[in-house]
Amino acid sequence: MKILITGFFGEGNLGDETILQAICNNLLPGIGSITTSGTQMQAQTRAIRRRGLAAWPAYLCAARESRFAVFSGGILQDWSFEGVTFFALRIIAASLMGCEPTLWGAGVGPLRSVGAKQIARRALRRVKIAWLRDAASVDIFNELAPCRATLGTDWSWNFPVKWQKEPPQNAPMGLNLRKWPSNGWREQMAHQLRHNERKIAGLAARKGDIQIIRELAPTASVFMPVTFVEFADICRNLSFGVAMRYHAALAMLRAGVPVKFVAYDSKVSALARSANILTLQQNQISDFRQAREGFCGENEERFALMQQAFKHMLSRDHL
Repeated sequence: MKILITGFFGEGNLGDETILQAICNNLLPGIGSITTSGTQMQAQTRAIRRRGLAAWPAYLCAARESRFAVFSGGILQDWSFEGVTFFALRIIAASLMGCEPTLWGAGVGPLRSVGAKQIARRALRRVKIAWLRDAASVDIFNELAPCRATLGTDWSWNFPVKWQKEPPQNAPMGLNLRKWPSNGWREQMAHQLRHNERKIAGLAARKGDIQIIRELAPTASVFMPVTFVEFADICRNLSFGVAMRYHAALAMLRAGVPVKFVAYDSKVSALARSANILTLQQNQISDFRQAREGFCGENEERFALMQQAFKHMLSRDHL
């Protein structure tokens, strides 16, 4: 049996590659995988072209070969036109080819326009299995789809992370940023950096992050870890962190680094709320240790349930 893993993989994004590797690690023996990909694929899976009209013949053939289509990561979000159409069209196409579309550890939304919601609704009515990574995604799915979603979590919880009980003295501040058109966060970040007296370690989750980190923190030493675990290991040697990307924020949080999130979009805002972690706009001190332990414990439990359900789905149809 084969599954078709659909997402923005092979694009040099640490978060997406983490998700793909975790899914592949949880496949049962005898189950193959085909993955939509750019040119920077890291996981051991058969890759097919992701973008453009020329990608469609291979996708349709892969869907015809596969029992399930697995969608994960941030999907059906209208920050970009492709963020809705890429996933919606492929959910529908997989279903028409007899390949059941399923959502595992996915984040749905934001869907701010009526048109985006209508497109998403047409796609999601074909989905019968949905384990989503946050409560806001569950709410959106339940509004648009005929079946109910289950609250799971992100696939990065597949990878164990060692954490520091106490931040090392005089260690650098960790800084993760990404390009984003809104400039409000830039002013807040610049203010934060003006009052920082520590050395800065920039952590890039994608090559494009390096430019914006150097722009706002010219003296920073910049690292670009290859895996989620490597990213988290570097975080364990930080005294404090500021994170903008979703998976960078998760890595800092799990590594035990007192961290603030740059809540540039709804998914990072939702992560901050669920973890009870401060955002860049807040100045008061939270009980980071207590917040971290509660959040991590809950998500480890949710991941175990999602992992069990994923393997059960595969074994049910494979045996």
